[in-house]
Amino acid sequence: MIPEYAQSQEPDLAAEVADLRARLAEAEDTLEAIRSGEVDALLVSGAQGEQVFTLQGAETPYRFLVEAMNEGAMQVIPDGTIVYANARFAGFVGMPLQQVVTSSWRKYFPVSDHPRFEALLAANKLSGGRGEFNLQAADGVLRPVLLSFAPMSAAEVQGVSVIVTDLAEMKETALALKQTVADLEAFSYSISHDMRTPLRAMQGFSSMLLQSCADRLTQEELDYLRRIVASSSRLDQLIRDVLRYSRTARAELVLSKVDVTRLTRQIIESYPTLVEPRAEIVLAGDIPAVMGHEASLSQCISNLLDNGVKFMAPDRLPRIIVSAKTENGQVRVLFADNGIGIEPRHQQRIFKIFERVHPVDKYGGTGIGLSIVKKTIERMGGQVGVESELGKGSTFWIQLPAAKD
Repeated sequence: MIPEYAQSQEPDLAAEVADLRARLAEAEDTLEAIRSGEVDALLVSGAQGEQVFTLQGAETPYRFLVEAMNEGAMQVIPDGTIVYANARFAGFVGMPLQQVVTSSWRKYFPVSDHPRFEALLAANKLSGGRGEFNLQAADGVLRPVLLSFAPMSAAEVQGVSVIVTDLAEMKETALALKQTVADLEAFSYSISHDMRTPLRAMQGFSSMLLQSCADRLTQEELDYLRRIVASSSRLDQLIRDVLRYSRTARAELVLSKVDVTRLTRQIIESYPTLVEPRAEIVLAGDIPAVMGHEASLSQCISNLLDNGVKFMAPDRLPRIIVSAKTENGQVRVLFADNGIGIEPRHQQRIFKIFERVHPVDKYGGTGIGLSIVKKTIERMGGQVGVESELGKGSTFWIQLPAAKD
């Protein structure tokens, strides 16, 4: 037998449950309509009673973009209520989208992160900002994220839009990409190295034929052999340059103080092509010490001096003036030559690998020397450049941080 008080309560309870179900269904329909763009308003109950928040009409065209992007997104009003979120954010926190909207952002971040989050919210009502946080999913799992804040307007209330980028996913992608690049570099290095073995055999046998059979060959046959030797030598040089470029890209560079004046003098004295009567190299004063990797910097200076001597009119003695200037803690070393010069439209191309602007049969080279200079200097935290006028010489420069005393 059901007690009388229970019988009197049963109809009221049933009615209340039915009313709650109806209200829940209505709320879900409303939220779905807002998310899909059918309506642009949201009713939120707070300490000041119920308020209607209307998204600015300009936002509507971007809603589909926000829904489709890989980042999470939410819009937060001053009391902490999330008035909009996309499906990606809901997926991050492992909650149904309908439950995320109208909840507080505090639910999705550890208590230890709340003060920083609130500070960024307050600071970024008028300007953007960003910070790294831990996003806490419904199962308690923490996900490292980068939050980007930007001011937004909902009706007459100022709020903040927050873009959520998954740092763990980004780091995994970057790590996989780095590994792929490393594998490709190792493969290219191995292939380039292995190619030299059959090439050296070709050079050796061709040279032997030239020496032992020259008197039994026709001029045409001798010409063929000389072309084989020349072509194999050039290919060998190309492979060596590729290996050098690969080492430049892969090697660890530990920076220290480098005496550039001493290093430049040593290079000049070591290369026969850089001393009189074949060339004139002038050091216009001492060059300040820089922070760099001495062996790599030696390669760069050698390449620049070699280029200055090589690209020269045949009736002219190569002359290179090496000077320096210091500004804002940076040392710029200049190599001014009296060579054939470079047209303005080619001056950026020449630093790219295999790019050439002068005929190979006249000036030789493989088109890698300046690429090595650029790659090396940039890895040391510096810059490279050139100023040139066709027929009036070129001034190449490298720039590195000045060494601290």
